[in-house]
Amino acid sequence: MKYKKLKSSNFIVVLMLILFVGCAPHQFKTDLFSFSEHDSQVGPTGLAWDGKNLIMGTTNQILFARDIVTEPLYSFSKKDSRLNGGTYSSGRFPGPQRMDIDVCGIAWEGECCGEGFLWIADAKNDRIIKMKPDLTLVDSFQSPIPAPNGIAFDGKSLWIVSKYSYKIVKFNPDMRAIENIYYSPIARPTGLTWDCSGNGYVWVTGIDDCRTSEQRCYIPRLLRIDVNTGKITHEVKLPEAITRPSSVAIAENCIWVGDYNLNRIFKLPFDEKKFIQLDFRPNDILSDNNYRKVPKKELVVVNPDVEGGR
Repeated sequence: MKYKKLKSSNFIVVLMLILFVGCAPHQFKTDLFSFSEHDSQVGPTGLAWDGKNLIMGTTNQILFARDIVTEPLYSFSKKDSRLNGGTYSSGRFPGPQRMDIDVCGIAWEGECCGEGFLWIADAKNDRIIKMKPDLTLVDSFQSPIPAPNGIAFDGKSLWIVSKYSYKIVKFNPDMRAIENIYYSPIARPTGLTWDCSGNGYVWVTGIDDCRTSEQRCYIPRLLRIDVNTGKITHEVKLPEAITRPSSVAIAENCIWVGDYNLNRIFKLPFDEKKFIQLDFRPNDILSDNNYRKVPKKELVVVNPDVEGGR
């Protein structure tokens, strides 16, 4: 009888450990760049999910990864050249794109597993590009904001952001028209993804500047915006291992965040109970870890009557 109780309690402990590990942040390293080829490791500046593959991109490279196995977070060197920290296989491997572009954001349009299109924010040429999964060009047009480096697709409209502007633009690609303009709550936004839960949200990631008595510092952030009100409603506390978030995607009930400095992608649980609740207006912006008012001359508010292009 005692043995059965002990065995049962051991099973519960093992189950709890499995659940804990499954819900804890994980990470894996990409091979978009190898350390031997570059002085510094450059991670994914674009992330998207097509229903089966996690699509990663940077510079002129695009890679489709599936069967991803992540590892728990651990301490590692920024100069770590080994492809440790998880594994994956290539669902498709288009490799370097022949076009002279700089992939700074990726979004997916379409159904699961290959039936759809890629939207690419090309910061080098100030272009928005539409491609098939095999990277055949479908469409290309001028970005509504300069140097786009984050892009999302909500099923009809594109959401585009630039780290050089506080604007997040909702853009109709068929009409070539700006539908709405939002104010980024992050000083240097670097990535966007669409969240279809509730009435619709956009997640924005990036860094805010801060200063200590000794040196300049940066605060990585991931914030959720209600697209109907423009309010900043939630924040996800990023693990300390993430130093420079450059891209974000939602897939399989997880939030995937790419780190530019570390050439790694971090897998965070999509757990609304652990989100930090916020309630800030569109004209509030985060600076030095505090929200401040935006000067009226800089103010951009949610306006459903906005029309036109750049």
